[in-house]
Amino acid sequence: MITFLQVFWTVIETIALSVFNPFFWVVIILVIMQYRNKIAIEREIMGQEQEPMKELVLDSVFYGVIAAIIGSLLMVFLGIIIENIGLQYVWPLAILLMLINPRYICFSYAGGIISLSSLFFGLPKISVPALMSIVGILHLMESLLIYIDGARNPTPIFVRLQDGRIAGGFTMQKFWPIPFAALTIATGMMVTGDVINMPDWWPIIKPEVIDLNNVIFLIMPAMAALGYGDLALTQPPEEKARISSRRLFFFSAVLILFAVLGIYIRIFQYFAAIFAPVGHELLIIIGQKEERENPPIFVAPEVGVMILATAKGSPARQMGIKPGDVILQINSIPIREPDDIIRILNVHPTVIWITVRDLDGNYTNYEYRDPQGILGLGILVVPKTSSMVYEINEDGMILRRLKEIFKNLFKKNR
Repeated sequence: MITFLQVFWTVIETIALSVFNPFFWVVIILVIMQYRNKIAIEREIMGQEQEPMKELVLDSVFYGVIAAIIGSLLMVFLGIIIENIGLQYVWPLAILLMLINPRYICFSYAGGIISLSSLFFGLPKISVPALMSIVGILHLMESLLIYIDGARNPTPIFVRLQDGRIAGGFTMQKFWPIPFAALTIATGMMVTGDVINMPDWWPIIKPEVIDLNNVIFLIMPAMAALGYGDLALTQPPEEKARISSRRLFFFSAVLILFAVLGIYIRIFQYFAAIFAPVGHELLIIIGQKEERENPPIFVAPEVGVMILATAKGSPARQMGIKPGDVILQINSIPIREPDDIIRILNVHPTVIWITVRDLDGNYTNYEYRDPQGILGLGILVVPKTSSMVYEINEDGMILRRLKEIFKNLFKKNR
């Protein structure tokens, strides 16, 4: 127990040092860039952002640090060392891939490419099992982050279905800095700091050294970034995030298993390097396929007005009205279209009572009072027609720019 507490506090102290790591601030800048797009969409479609930039970034850092502590303890427990792991190659490639598609910032893609290059061409010379193990643990952290934070503050959008109808939905774009504590080894050096005596069975994944008794394990700060992008049209964001989290957990467990087996059987190193990008992309393809084939849930009803989102601090949110609720009556007056709500509130009533039906078919009555007069509900409804229809395009800056160039060249040639 004493050993665990010593390791725990050492991990905390090491993660705290990450604020001095330049890569930490690079990740913060990338997070801000991504959240700027989110806020721009919310301002256009709702008239205001759901959360200010400061809170979005602070939330990302907070949850990222929590996940980093859990992941760091797991890496130390297993004895996975960062020695010769190739993060100096993975990082620049991950940033480049992010410019092609934001979701490619995760290390499954860059780590898999670097590992395959090392296995087939011998360059760069890295420990593929160690790199793939850390990628797997990072995705364990990501599955936890998606479960607890993935569905927070989703961005409402409107899309056009193949039959021409308008459907509401949500995009979930999350980015987390992961300042984790990593193990490295040193030989032939004097230790001046605190020494933690680990149990005899440790490490579980033993490094390729001749004599562990003459090896010193050091805990040093390292930096990673995790991103989550998903679309919820056929499921509520919370349910979609839970499903994605469970699938990602299974993916990461298999990847770690391949990586550990690769220490003893080389062929599993190839399995891990291929499975990392292919398996991760397959998860995304499966999710996209489900969204295309299942019916959307946020579609304008025949009777009533469906709510897609409520503004922060609005009367609707204070009453407890949720996305997917259908407003049927206000003050016993039937609601057939959004203009009916506007007409009722134009007289600034001091009290309103609302009848709604939720996605499960349950009916609920809400009441709201304001002595100064109620000016609005603060709701975004699913319209039957809309000019603010968003095309789902996950291309990054480079790919978008290339498409624009080729499109312009094509027009000139015509």
